[in-house]
Amino acid sequence: MTAWWAVAGLAVVSTAFAFILYYRLIADVGPVKAITVTLLIPIFGMVWGVAFLGEPVTAGRIAGCAIILAGCALILGLVRLPSARQA
Repeated sequence: MTAWWAVAGLAVVSTAFAFILYYRLIADVGPVKAITVTLLIPIFGMVWGVAFLGEPVTAGRIAGCAIILAGCALILGLVRLPSARQA
């Protein structure tokens, strides 16, 4: 039973800490930019699959990661697209 209490305590403390950090991130950079962390989940899933399960790295996976990172860069304003001006 002690192990179950330890796991439950770690889960509650870790979740609480993660929520505090996430809400702080929302307050600092705004909700649109803060949501980009969820876009990185597939990239980290692929990395963990390659590292721990020996999954292959394919061209499609690399292309998908590049698309995700490009989208994050656009959302965060790291890259700006030229705007079309109407005369």
